[in-house]
Amino acid sequence: MDVPVGVLLVQRGAATQALVDRAWREASGTGERLCTRLLKLGVDEAHLAAVLAEQHRGPGVDLSRCIVDLALLELVPRAVAEQDLILPLSDEGGRLHLAMVKPDDQRLISEVRFVTGREVSAYVAVDGALAQAIGEAYGARERGEEVWRGHAAGAGLPPLLAAVLPGGEVEVEISEDVILEAESTPLGAEEATLPAGDEPPPTAAPAGSPQVPIQVRPAGRRTVLVVDDEPEIRLLLQRSLEKHGYAVETASDGAEAIAKAEALVPDLVLLDAMLPKVHGFEACQRMKASPRSRHVPVIMMTAIYRGWRFAQDARDTYGAEDYIEKPFRFEDVLRRIDAVLEATASRSRGDGAAAATEVARGKELLLANRLPEARAAFEAAIAADAYSAEAHAQLARTLRAGGEAFSAMTAFEKAAELRPGHLPSLRALAALYEEKGFRRKAAETLERALGAAADDATRAVIKQDLLALLG
Repeated sequence: MDVPVGVLLVQRGAATQALVDRAWREASGTGERLCTRLLKLGVDEAHLAAVLAEQHRGPGVDLSRCIVDLALLELVPRAVAEQDLILPLSDEGGRLHLAMVKPDDQRLISEVRFVTGREVSAYVAVDGALAQAIGEAYGARERGEEVWRGHAAGAGLPPLLAAVLPGGEVEVEISEDVILEAESTPLGAEEATLPAGDEPPPTAAPAGSPQVPIQVRPAGRRTVLVVDDEPEIRLLLQRSLEKHGYAVETASDGAEAIAKAEALVPDLVLLDAMLPKVHGFEACQRMKASPRSRHVPVIMMTAIYRGWRFAQDARDTYGAEDYIEKPFRFEDVLRRIDAVLEATASRSRGDGAAAATEVARGKELLLANRLPEARAAFEAAIAADAYSAEAHAQLARTLRAGGEAFSAMTAFEKAAELRPGHLPSLRALAALYEEKGFRRKAAETLERALGAAADDATRAVIKQDLLALLG
């Protein structure tokens, strides 16, 4: 966190210096945080969430524009939500999207992950707004209501999440129904309506300062590369995906697919298995071998290679995220595209060479039992290449050696997510689950390890461990 909130707000024209000074004085007397006091003084919550997002280098959330399905509150007891200041917002993509005051609190995130069984996406929120939203949402649920609406969310909309990206722009990640409804409403900047007072209006910018547009709109267009040698299928997928807000590029053979993936670096590749020039499986393997495109998730499509064995090979051997059999229903394709994009959203264009160097250095330090230095090396490797399964696995070993069992579980899970067949991570994770009393999770993980075992001898050992656990 480099630039103070007040400075960022003044720079963006979201508040005057006089208003920030007043907020500081009043917050000092009440023990409030600056953002909460500014919110009470009339600064739009979206502006405050934007500067917090910039400070935390991650997404924020404007709770005033959110609508929450109150069934989600069953995942987090009210006492926990009030104590830790967390609020479930959405379960889009199978993940739990969580409003938090401290989105960097990995201990709390790990606890929520294990309690709910969901991966967690954290959004920083203004603490005063979050405390109020928690009280209102849980109160509404206790009264038998089905949704909670922020005061600026409007009426008639299904649940939505108003995410604020660093830089000040609000994105609303919503369902198709909301997109269709939103299309009937002109998009554009929303100016906050503020009460009159002895201070200049918070949105009145000092002369020469930049204005930050606050927009409520569907999420930004992501690019899908559709690869199929049948023109009818390419056209069908292109039109359908574009209708649902995606930008679409197409390719008709494996060679063109590899070239476009390298040149465009799309958000996702929808790749047919049977292709001319370069087979689809080989094209996938080449994309995953390229430093430029290897982070791009790939969903394979096929009418020939059917069954779970082909699907598992596509994932384990070729690096595909998902596997769809033809003929397919477009609704299923769309659902799986959304799920894969959500699950892989944290990937970055990593530096594999730098990560490998740090992993090698970390292993030497771990062997020498220099745990803090080893941990730093593995964390540096992950910073260089966030989807290096080996770096996450070695970090997990280091954390376990240092007695941080729950953090080690998280790191092993990440390694197994990035490389589903990473047998050492799965077996170590199963042992940790058992050690901490999560016997069902241990059994589930051993079953995953059983599927990843490469030979009969290894499978026999895992079966023995599983039978002993279940016995």
